[in-house]
Amino acid sequence: MIDTITAVVADVDGTINIKGSALMPRTLAAINRLHEQGILFGTASGRPLDHRTFDKAHEWGLSFEFDMAIGMNGGDLWDKDHEGIEHIMLLEREYVAEICEFMWPLDCNVIVYEDAYDHVLVKRRDQHLEDSVIRNKSFWEYATPEMMSQKDTGKIEIQYDSALDDEIMAVVNAHPSPNWAAVKTFPGTVEFMKPGLEKGVALRRYSERNNIPLEQIMAFGDMDNDISLLREAGWGVCMVNGCAEAKLAADDITEYGVTEDGMGRYLESYVFSR
Repeated sequence: MIDTITAVVADVDGTINIKGSALMPRTLAAINRLHEQGILFGTASGRPLDHRTFDKAHEWGLSFEFDMAIGMNGGDLWDKDHEGIEHIMLLEREYVAEICEFMWPLDCNVIVYEDAYDHVLVKRRDQHLEDSVIRNKSFWEYATPEMMSQKDTGKIEIQYDSALDDEIMAVVNAHPSPNWAAVKTFPGTVEFMKPGLEKGVALRRYSERNNIPLEQIMAFGDMDNDISLLREAGWGVCMVNGCAEAKLAADDITEYGVTEDGMGRYLESYVFSR
């Protein structure tokens, strides 16, 4: 365990809460207590950053606004002491076109965030999209591969029925390239991004521009796209419900899962009890 904790950064889905749900009571209380003790707090997710991310603090019942936020798996960075959202390492449009070409024939949705959730380009309307519209109040339109590849982008998100995982991942793995990286971020979700773009990249950037040593940052996560976040932080904690790879990358693993107030219980035992 690190001696000094200046900031805590946490993944959202599967870590702080179940996708789209409220915070468990002990996790909510623990995050508020972090703020009371002067410890900075923010989130690190695969979602694009916009007002919807920042509104989460109020929706969850936190007593304060986020101090920082990482989005797009490290492609978006915001903190309260710097104006605007910094976009890091965009995937070039020509590679967006190539990825669309081999993913389009599959039984999946292809999604590009043209303007965060205010303009989402999609291949089809399905249950995944319907759920996202309800959760994020997003605005979407049908698009062709040509429309999706008009601009550089933070990521291409592929959504599919998790029962098709072997079929989808076989195609993904059959198209390796030095021009993109494919990461599973949730059951039934794989995302294509610029190689080297990870949450840990944005965390390191946050550390540098705010003069907060990485050694003083604690991070929580659960999936493949959290691995670099857990490794870069001075103390990385994987949820017990997390994937095997993330557990191997972490300094510690929670005793309880996300549905059992795992993050809140961990903070109680290993931060506040000291």
